[in-house]
Amino acid sequence: MCYSVIYHTVILSRYSDSVKKIIVMGCTIDQTSVSWDHQRMDTSSFLIKPASGRCNLACRYCFYRDVTENRDVADFGIMTEATARALIEKAFSLDSPTYTFGFQGGEPTVAGLDFFENFVRLVGEANRKGVPVTYTLQTNGTLIDPEWARFLKRENFLVGVSIDGPRVIHDTFRVRWDGSPSYRQVMAGVQALRDEGVPINALCVVDALTADNVEVVYTHLLDRGFDWVQFIPCLDPLGEAPGGHLWSLSPAAYGVFLRKAFDLWYEVRDRGYPAHVRWFDNLVGMAMGYPPDSCSMAGRCEGYFTVEADGSVYPCDFYVLDPWRLGNVQTTDLAAMAQGETARRFTTSSEYIDPQCRTCFAYPLCRGGCRRDREPFVDGKPALNRYCQSYKEFFAYAGDRILEMAQDLLRGTGKSVGSRP
Repeated sequence: MCYSVIYHTVILSRYSDSVKKIIVMGCTIDQTSVSWDHQRMDTSSFLIKPASGRCNLACRYCFYRDVTENRDVADFGIMTEATARALIEKAFSLDSPTYTFGFQGGEPTVAGLDFFENFVRLVGEANRKGVPVTYTLQTNGTLIDPEWARFLKRENFLVGVSIDGPRVIHDTFRVRWDGSPSYRQVMAGVQALRDEGVPINALCVVDALTADNVEVVYTHLLDRGFDWVQFIPCLDPLGEAPGGHLWSLSPAAYGVFLRKAFDLWYEVRDRGYPAHVRWFDNLVGMAMGYPPDSCSMAGRCEGYFTVEADGSVYPCDFYVLDPWRLGNVQTTDLAAMAQGETARRFTTSSEYIDPQCRTCFAYPLCRGGCRRDREPFVDGKPALNRYCQSYKEFFAYAGDRILEMAQDLLRGTGKSVGSRP
């Protein structure tokens, strides 16, 4: 449950009016724990890696390549039809009212268009009750051509394309295995998608370079028609002290990035442009009393199925690691995996609230942030988020405007915010 209004009233006197509003508004948010029992949820979500960690690019900050190098089997190959069929049959045995099948990598399109066409066909055969199914694809865009685009349009895919701003910035870290650039091929793929009317989100990694050039990056994305943007903080490799790479994102740089990006987003929206940044949209929605649509903002790890190419299932894209393997769709029911000890341990280990969070004005909207940013664990408990100061500075800076937008929307006078499915 949400911290009580009585508790927050006790600490209100310590803070400014803007901060007081965040605390009070945050108490309207339902923080009830999320259950791993997918049979009771509104949807069953699957993040599928049909080509395992294989990719035609070698982005220097790629977190998933690092993940694959930290498990016994780095590459599970391309998902077979038998594995896809087992996954789909097990998924529909959950009897959920809706389903989401998302595809990610590595680069998922490396699996080939035939794989995707066959997957959709198998879903159609298994979906005997005709329940709604949503498809998403996260891609680097370089392999997308008109044939791919026609398929994605026909099957109503929402596509997230990874692009880090203008060519000179994008091509610094998003390169091929031989070090050659990728920006032109990405934009060719984007154009093919747009020619067919496929809905596109921009997925922009926030590294040291993009953080230092936020105005250039965001303006570039807007100028090229990306009105739906998700900014994703890059991750340092597992087990390393943060900050050891050219692309490493420091807390100070991230704090500046958030404040500048918010100013830009707020300004263009105030001028009537339909700009959407997922995290900012989500904060406004949370301030209105809606639950977050991102697990990193939920206050604890939620349960969703991440499926590797061999059918192995894990609880999170960041933790596709041997200790967190829940089972395999070819041998184990998904409900049994979700209710198993490993899933329970993964979820409950994220529930700890650092003492500094308990009295922090920003907690109702921050909620401690992503588990990966709270490592290493100490005595089995997650540490304080490494971007804690970044978030405090951001909420103190932008809190008034977040709440102003929320209140305008509640009154029916504001401009809409929200995320695509």
